[in-house]
Amino acid sequence: MRLIKDHRLYRFLSIGWMVLIFWLPSRPELPVPMLFWGQDKLVHALVFGILAFLYARSFRPREENPSFARVLLITLMVAAYGVFDEVHQMFIPGRDASIADLIADTAGGFFSAVGFHHKRL
Repeated sequence: MRLIKDHRLYRFLSIGWMVLIFWLPSRPELPVPMLFWGQDKLVHALVFGILAFLYARSFRPREENPSFARVLLITLMVAAYGVFDEVHQMFIPGRDASIADLIADTAGGFFSAVGFHHKRL
């Protein structure tokens, strides 16, 4: 599978993904069946891992030996949006903010950024 190389497209996709992350929790009841313990945290990690991937692809093409600072920057960007998302959920009836969710968001972003860093897609 060939990935699109235009970083501007990934900026647009990042914004679209952030809008989706903002909109979905705005619904008080999401119809998600619980299949196993910890599913909620796994979903948070996956959703924010995708956001980290889109952020990583939205940067200009990388130099030959990219620094690990980019991983940290992407992780901070994901964590900041995770904070925004958790604060937003405080104002939605039936939803609440959770440090554990924020940790899952940040971890998903970090592991996705590390994977992207090592794979250099």
